[in-house]
Amino acid sequence: MLDKPRVRAFASFIRLHGEGVLLDCLEKNERAGITYHHPGKLTGDYDVPETEAGIFQMLLCGKRATPRQKNNEPT
Repeated sequence: MLDKPRVRAFASFIRLHGEGVLLDCLEKNERAGITYHHPGKLTGDYDVPETEAGIFQMLLCGKRATPRQKNNEPT
């Protein structure tokens, strides 16, 4: 389970910002259309970025990763 970037990123995010901030970001992003789990699947939008930094950016900025961001390349 810890091999998944999403799980590592969420744990690191909680250590840095706290659980409440993570939940606030998830809620805000869900209202913006970013999903934690796609219907009937165990993956969602937070599984697209391949790095913790990409997931942090997604959590904080509320934007889906683009194909270039998927590999942590600048846009």
